[in-house]
Amino acid sequence: MIPAGAPAEPAAPDWPLNLPTRYLTSNFMEYRGGRFHAGLDLKTQSRNGFTVRAVENGWIQRVRATPTAYGRAIYLHGDSGRTYVFAHLMRFNDVLRQRVDQQRATTGRYRARLEFGPNELRVRRGEVLGLSGESGTGGPHLHFEVRDDQQRPHNPLDMGFAVPDTLAPVVHGIRVLPVDPTTRIQGAEAAALLSATGPGGLAGMMPALHVSGPVAFSAKIVDAADIRGHRLEPWLIEVRLNGEPVYRCRNESFSFGDNSQQRLEWLELPATTGRDAVREHWLHRHPAVSLPGREGQLWYLGDAGNGLAPGRHRLDVVASDRAGNKTAVAFPLVVSIGDSDSTAASLCRLAWQQAPTGLLPIAGSEDAGALNTEGCLLTPFFLREWPVRNGPGLRRQLLDPTAGDPVLAATWLLSRADTLTAEQIAQAHKQGLEPVGGVTEYLAADWPIDAAVTTELLGGLARADSMLANDLAVYRWDRNEWKPADDLVQPAQGSEAYRCAVSDPGLHAVMRDDTAPQVTVTKSLIEVARGAETQVSGVTLPRWEVFPVPLWETGSGIAPESVMVTLDGAALIVEPDLPRDRLLVELPDQTPPGSHVLSVQVSDEAGNTVQTELEVLCR
Repeated sequence: MIPAGAPAEPAAPDWPLNLPTRYLTSNFMEYRGGRFHAGLDLKTQSRNGFTVRAVENGWIQRVRATPTAYGRAIYLHGDSGRTYVFAHLMRFNDVLRQRVDQQRATTGRYRARLEFGPNELRVRRGEVLGLSGESGTGGPHLHFEVRDDQQRPHNPLDMGFAVPDTLAPVVHGIRVLPVDPTTRIQGAEAAALLSATGPGGLAGMMPALHVSGPVAFSAKIVDAADIRGHRLEPWLIEVRLNGEPVYRCRNESFSFGDNSQQRLEWLELPATTGRDAVREHWLHRHPAVSLPGREGQLWYLGDAGNGLAPGRHRLDVVASDRAGNKTAVAFPLVVSIGDSDSTAASLCRLAWQQAPTGLLPIAGSEDAGALNTEGCLLTPFFLREWPVRNGPGLRRQLLDPTAGDPVLAATWLLSRADTLTAEQIAQAHKQGLEPVGGVTEYLAADWPIDAAVTTELLGGLARADSMLANDLAVYRWDRNEWKPADDLVQPAQGSEAYRCAVSDPGLHAVMRDDTAPQVTVTKSLIEVARGAETQVSGVTLPRWEVFPVPLWETGSGIAPESVMVTLDGAALIVEPDLPRDRLLVELPDQTPPGSHVLSVQVSDEAGNTVQTELEVLCR
């Protein structure tokens, strides 16, 4: 809840979008790869240009315009004490646009960051702040947040911005994972996946699960708010053991400083050949998780720390959305006495309690799921010998917050020298990249980092081969393409080992990008028509149509600050629309009809530059 003592807010805040329908494409605290989604994404019919309105009386606190992230964004400080964020806008209202243009005229850059004092720019409830768009993101929608006076995001569905919802969450599967080497699940050594039994997912009572030794659970649970079928995060997940609640995850609020805890709430494994990435919610609370709405501990270890008591138990998993729709699944859990009380197992459990490690148990079949390239499943319970595929280069690095490592809890980072496949080399060349070595695979079951972990690159990048590393960078293999990961760090005095800052597990390689971006306009003449005649209250639309200049850059990426554009020799600030590989050009309103020369110069992050001139005809 918003802290007590904040000024009272009007009972019914205005809806932020002028649309007759209220659909969500994303909801609060959804998975975002190392961070939580801080608000709601409101669907805008796959179009731009809907009016965005102030939800209560207040004043404009902040305005941002960036090529990525939130794009054009407005921060409204309401008289209630709340802050409302409206992101990915297509256009600001005239007052805000004038302020932004003034700053750009001073800096000569597209990027703008403005701060305003209390009540300097007052707005009233329902006043138009701008038009919805897709700036900084991949598709049209409005990102909307509600924050308290400490700038902590709260679930907008709790703050007067609920949407119609009659659809219950769906439990698609429950995974059972061994917690020590002696655990057996259904008589086997590997993890098990409880398959769906109902037409929409798991439902009702399932067959009994037989285990010996401690086991943990994860689940794939998906919610939807409407018939559009967007995959949302359930508001509440509960686990009950023999009728007693042992875990609860309720998405109410969080602090941005706690974003890294998200990695401890999910079992996440990268995609492998022929398989999608695995992303499932743990059904227990990691001791390092201190988020609001999280209750419970490592309940699966039992009172004595060596697993649940032998006998027959009942496990219930309940998922609910904010509208009260609920799904419950249950199964008998039969625990037998196995070898889990052995001295070796006890030592493994002690090691886990003192310093969580990585697990690579051999999977019994493909139904166990989440196979990596070695046929192993990675979970954070115990460490087993990691198969070495390409020679002796293998390293285990214990990261420990008490030793100053940038992690929330102790974890093992595993790394080994590797080689690229023919497919990976071909893809690098397709992206204008030249592999030069330093191929290293990093794996970690838990990845509870507060910052990137600087670690050595294996795989044979010698100092003499690096060309001083001035034009080299580290790239990560992600979904069948290479993505920039980090700059290469020079070896320390007396060392031959190069380093990089690893932000995500996976395959990393050092590459050189010596290919300049391309301006891929298909016609030698760009014809520009007059802009739309329709006017919106408080928002003046441009006189000439905004038109794109397509770019092609698949290596190190466009450097936004490198963009230099002139129109007939005069500097012109344009929007780097990087998610869509283009520049968006808005001509000055005073541009006369006729032919004009547009000069474009763009560089990538490696410093390769392209410059071209285009003819623009304003009709």
